[in-house]
Amino acid sequence: MSHYDLSFQSLAALAAQIRSRKLSPVMLAEYCLHRLETLGPRFNAVASVMRERALEEARAAEKEIRGGRYRGPLHGIPYGAKDLLAARGARTTWGASPYRDQVLDDDATVVRRLREAGAVLCAKLAMVELAGGLGYRFADASLQGPGRNPWDSGRWTGGSSSGSGAAVAAGLVPFAIGSETWGSILCPAAFCGVTGLRPTYGRVSRAGAMALSWTFDKIGPMAHHAEDCRTVLAAIAGRDPGDPTSLPDPPRLAARDGKGVLQARAALVKPEWKGEREVEAAFDAAVEALRLAGLRVEPARLPEFEADSVAWLLIVTEALSSFEGLFDNGKVRLLKDKAAPLQREILGRVTAADHVKMQRMRVVMQRQMDDFFGRYDLIVSNNFQNVAPRVEDDLEKALAGSDRVGAFGNACGLPAVALPCGFGKDGLPVGFQLMGPPLSEATLLNVAAAYQARTDWHVRMPQGV
Repeated sequence: MSHYDLSFQSLAALAAQIRSRKLSPVMLAEYCLHRLETLGPRFNAVASVMRERALEEARAAEKEIRGGRYRGPLHGIPYGAKDLLAARGARTTWGASPYRDQVLDDDATVVRRLREAGAVLCAKLAMVELAGGLGYRFADASLQGPGRNPWDSGRWTGGSSSGSGAAVAAGLVPFAIGSETWGSILCPAAFCGVTGLRPTYGRVSRAGAMALSWTFDKIGPMAHHAEDCRTVLAAIAGRDPGDPTSLPDPPRLAARDGKGVLQARAALVKPEWKGEREVEAAFDAAVEALRLAGLRVEPARLPEFEADSVAWLLIVTEALSSFEGLFDNGKVRLLKDKAAPLQREILGRVTAADHVKMQRMRVVMQRQMDDFFGRYDLIVSNNFQNVAPRVEDDLEKALAGSDRVGAFGNACGLPAVALPCGFGKDGLPVGFQLMGPPLSEATLLNVAAAYQARTDWHVRMPQGV
C-alpha cells in the first residue's frame, strides 16, 4: 500500500479497509507512530508519542474486529490530541514550561469518547504555551519550539493548535483534535491547508481540558475532509456531567439532515482591508465554486459593533483568572513570551464592572447575530488575508488586521468550518471559512462537502513528507 493511501486517505476509506480486514489497526498504528517519531520533530508537531498506549489500543481494536465487534467508523483509526487534553498517565504540558512534567490521572472526556469509539491515541500534539492565554508575539512561544509548516518549514503552522494542524497536513495521523478560543483551529487549518471544525460552544465537553477562557473555549477536529470532521464530531459531541456547559445530545449530523447546498442562503462577508492578491483570488474562486454548486451567495455586512474589543477583553480577563496561580507563585516568568509576566500590570485598570459591561455587550452581539441568521443560513468569508508568516516574524505585525467574523463567531459561540481553497505566495495554502448559527454544523458540513466534491485542494499534500 502506498504512502498516500495510508497518510492522506479519508477516514471512510480507511474504515472500510479496517472493517473488511484488509488493513490491520496495529499496522496502521505502527505506521503513524513511525511518522510521528521521525517526521514530527521536523515540524515541532509532537509533545509526546504514546507508543505503548497506541499499540495496546490498536491490538484491542484488531481483536474486537476479528471477533465481530465493530464499533463504527473510527474503530482502529489513529489520531493525535492537542496537549491541553488530559490523557491518562501521559504528560499534559499545555505547551508551557511550568507544566512540562504535569501528569493527569484521567482521560479528558473527548479522549475517553474517542477511545470508546475505538480510535487509537498515538500522540499528544504541540501547542502554543497556554494556548496563547497570556498572549504571544512570536511563534517560538511553545515548549516544543515554533510550529513549522509542512508546506515550508521556514513558515509558521498557525496557533494555538499548531501541532494538530501540522500533524494532519504532513500525514502523521489521519485526524487530530484541536481547540479554539479565538482562531486556534481556523488559523492552523488555513496555514496548513487542512479542514478544521470549530463546533458550537458547549457541543463538545471540555472536561479534562485546560481552561483558558471558560465562556469561549471550544474543542473540535482537524482532518483532510469535511466528512472526516463530521465523523469525529459525531463521536465526541453531547452532554457530559463533567462539563456543566455541555449541551444535550446533538441533532443527527448525517449529510442529508438540515439544509443542503441548493436550499441554503449565504452571506458573503469580506474584510474591509486588502490582503495578498493571490489570497483574494483563491477566495473569489472558492465563492464562484460554491455558486456553481447551487449556493445562493449575497454580499452582506455584519452588524456594526465593536466586536473585536468586546471579545478580546472578555478573553484576556478570563485568562488572567485561569492562570492567576502562575502569577502568585512566580512561575509566569518561566513562559517564553516576554510580555506574559506583565499581563496583570497591563490589564490592571480593567475592573470587574468593565467585565460585566462587556458581558452585557456580548448579549447584544448575540441578539444581533440571531437577527442576522434570520436572513441567512450561513456566512462565507475569508479566513486569513495572507499566507503563513515566517517563523521568526513578529506575529502582531504579520497578522495585523481586524477579524470581525472571528470576534462575532467566538463571542457568540458559533460553529465554523475552515476549508483549503488554493495556494498563494511561495506555494503556501490559502483557506476560507463557513460560519453559521448555533448547532448548524450539519448545514456547514453539507456545504463544505459539496465544495470539496468539486475541488481537490483538500487532498493536495506537501512535498517531502
